[in-house]
Amino acid sequence: ASNGSKWNGSEMTQNQLMEKDTVLVLSEDDTVIGSASKKESHVFSTHQPKGILHRAFSVFLFDESTNEMLLQQRASTKITFPNVWTNTCCSHPLHGMEPNEVDSPKDVADGTVMGVKHAAIRKLEHELGIPPQ
Repeated sequence: ASNGSKWNGSEMTQNQLMEKDTVLVLSEDDTVIGSASKKESHVFSTHQPKGILHRAFSVFLFDESTNEMLLQQRASTKITFPNVWTNTCCSHPLHGMEPNEVDSPKDVADGTVMGVKHAAIRKLEHELGIPPQ
């Protein structure tokens, strides 16, 4: 999925997405130090009781006319956090995407984070059908 070709989550199963999508592995000071599959990064064990530290994002959409926030309940069949009520959309920026989803330390420090913004746009279209425009 994350090989520079067009990402199409609708053509993959949940397991395929978990195995093929590569998240940004971080150091404790938020520096990207590598990559891991989504699946590998969410495995909790005695060796890594909190999984692998990686970058993620949350999107919160509000209806400006009512000030209501759109929430979602995750499906009971989800591998991670089934049935949980959560934000509008959440996911991970991925390695190898076009447009690029990897932010530099400077991007994070100054808040520009276009990589994460590209990832959020990708997932909003995938999960909610919201077009990039």
